[in-house]
Amino acid sequence: MWEGRARAARRDIAALATSGLGVADLHAAAIEVVERVVGSELTCWAGIDPGTLVISSMTSGRSRIPPEYEPRLAETEYAGSVPNSFAELARTAHPVARLSDLPHREVVGHRRLNEVWRPLGIEHEVRTTFSVDGDCWGAAGFVRGGSDFSDREVEFLGTVAPVIGAATRVAVRTRTGTAAAVVRRSSSPDRRAYRVPSPRPPGSGRTS
Repeated sequence: MWEGRARAARRDIAALATSGLGVADLHAAAIEVVERVVGSELTCWAGIDPGTLVISSMTSGRSRIPPEYEPRLAETEYAGSVPNSFAELARTAHPVARLSDLPHREVVGHRRLNEVWRPLGIEHEVRTTFSVDGDCWGAAGFVRGGSDFSDREVEFLGTVAPVIGAATRVAVRTRTGTAAAVVRRSSSPDRRAYRVPSPRPPGSGRTS
């Protein structure tokens, strides 16, 4: 059953890679695919620059973290001392990290858990990076109360993560190529001959 779900998710996400979506819209669509299998109260996906490992875009699921907690979440992400940051995971060979798998003392003192999730009534977190060919193009975090994320859910995320990484890379390169084309064509003497269609109507959806 789980293998079938993973195959279906990989197929759906691979199809999204050919849709011409930007990173944030691609991630929004992929969130819906992944949430069919891995339930969460909050999820946030990041586009990441593979050269610097700096976050370039953020996309949330249906529910968003309360705005007053966003600065705390960002601080723990870039502190450099909080385990399972996206940058830390991108440098390891393990694409999926469950908070409860950390040593007990690290869980007890975990800043993101204590300063962000527990005040919201949340106890469990799992994070994954979206890497392909050794480069990290994105990452995601999933949190929830109740039961912890199961081994099957962790395995599922590890299975689909490379496909999401490949799709994210396509989205970044497609958008970069489109932007470059706009610059080149706008400098042409006859601009009427070089019209680049917008990938989607202005103001619709999220932007990457």
